[in-house]
Amino acid sequence: MPSIIFKDTKKNIQTLTKKAPVKYAVEADIKPGITEAYVTFDKKVFTYRLRISAVDEYKEDTSVILKKQTGLKTTLSVEVVEPMDPIPLSQFRKGKKKLTEFSDFEEVELPRIEVVEKTNYMDSLSSEVKEILELAKKKNVEISVSMAEELTSYKKSLKPKQFDELLMRVAKDLESKRIDPFEAVGIIAAQSIGEPGTQMTMRTFHFAGVREMNVTLGLPRLIEIVDARRIPSTPSMTVYLKPEFEKSEDIVMNVVKELENTTVIDVADIVTDITQMLLTIRPDEAKMSERLVNHSDLLDALAKMKGITVISDASNNDIVVKPQQESFKRLYQVQEQLKLLTIKGVPGIKRAIARVDQVTKSWILYTQGSNLKEVLEIDEVDANRTYTNDIIEIAQVLGIEAARNAIYNESLRTLSEQGLEVDQRHLMLVADMMTFGGSVRAVGRQGISGRKSSVLARAAFEITTKHLLRAGLLGEVDPLTGVAENIIVGQPITLGTGAVNLVYRAFSK
Repeated sequence: MPSIIFKDTKKNIQTLTKKAPVKYAVEADIKPGITEAYVTFDKKVFTYRLRISAVDEYKEDTSVILKKQTGLKTTLSVEVVEPMDPIPLSQFRKGKKKLTEFSDFEEVELPRIEVVEKTNYMDSLSSEVKEILELAKKKNVEISVSMAEELTSYKKSLKPKQFDELLMRVAKDLESKRIDPFEAVGIIAAQSIGEPGTQMTMRTFHFAGVREMNVTLGLPRLIEIVDARRIPSTPSMTVYLKPEFEKSEDIVMNVVKELENTTVIDVADIVTDITQMLLTIRPDEAKMSERLVNHSDLLDALAKMKGITVISDASNNDIVVKPQQESFKRLYQVQEQLKLLTIKGVPGIKRAIARVDQVTKSWILYTQGSNLKEVLEIDEVDANRTYTNDIIEIAQVLGIEAARNAIYNESLRTLSEQGLEVDQRHLMLVADMMTFGGSVRAVGRQGISGRKSSVLARAAFEITTKHLLRAGLLGEVDPLTGVAENIIVGQPITLGTGAVNLVYRAFSK
């Protein structure tokens, strides 16, 4: 439902709040049918909502409250003025675009979020799936819903006796694949990932046709993942556009321009003249055309800087910048600020390229650098498919479950690219161990291994004396429940047969 947004004064809103319901005359042409308006005092955040019952042409009347003294065109019948939680300007939409700025009265839409209670998962299943699950339950067979869905096609084609036999064979196969109680799953997972890891190459992949873009693969990438590096060596994103935009080359090129973070030093040379206390920016036309930057973009960016005077030379496109405070220190500071001054783009995205997917014939964008939060805010970007290889950033933006899936997917992809096959359950175990605490933890000393409850297990890993001395000072007790600590003291480990205790009780006649 369309609404209007406009800027007003606190005094006017206080008057409306006291006298509502009341008629309010404004200076804009507003079409009938508008039922609500949102008011801002600073053009950034909206803090009041007006409920409107009618919109009429302005006629002079002493009972009408005037927004301004002149130029009034429309009268709004305001029923209620209510304060609300602040809504930023970016929440409003005009067509398919979010608003980044507005002059005054604008007709907009505010997307609504409808909260619907989720139905019971079992109630959403088909009758055939429910029937198979009930049949399995009667036969004391445990099968998953996905397996029951696969068996529906067999139930239609097989006789009841044959289907029962199939169900029992499935149950037997499932039972044979179960992990035995007290199995050393951690050691097996470590061996299963570590052994193929010795065959991995240490290399970086070079993007075809793009000199600057590399992606770390192989062993270095696997080490990055398990070490939970805060910033990967080659952060990159795969950006998908929404279905209505992904085949339009013009829109794709505009998104590329919007993504690439271009600074002054990327497209121009900066010459310092210490005798006249001036800085001259000399644009490089080749670099500017490559980054889709024009002269006006450069001037707009410089206009945002404070404490400088900008002089544009129309004859040779040079731009002269003069610090308002003349000193060598200030000249140096302005020079450094100019180097990092963003002309356009998303911070963190150094480069973006667009490629056509040969299968779907749709455009996909690849970036050097990552900034998931801000990229997802771009209207044309499909938030459901866009992906980054920065696992920590995924955890911060999308949550710990998304980070768990990212660890699994990244490690599986890294191994698969080398032609190595590792059972997915081992990788899932690693992903679970790294994230079950609610944050992404490294496998090594700073994470999982360094936070074990056992003193001897921590001492066996790294910095032995530090752990033992600290444990002695604090009076820590080691329950000897793990593997490493039992081996150290010479006891059987609590795995496999070592987990079973037999007691012999002699019976007398």
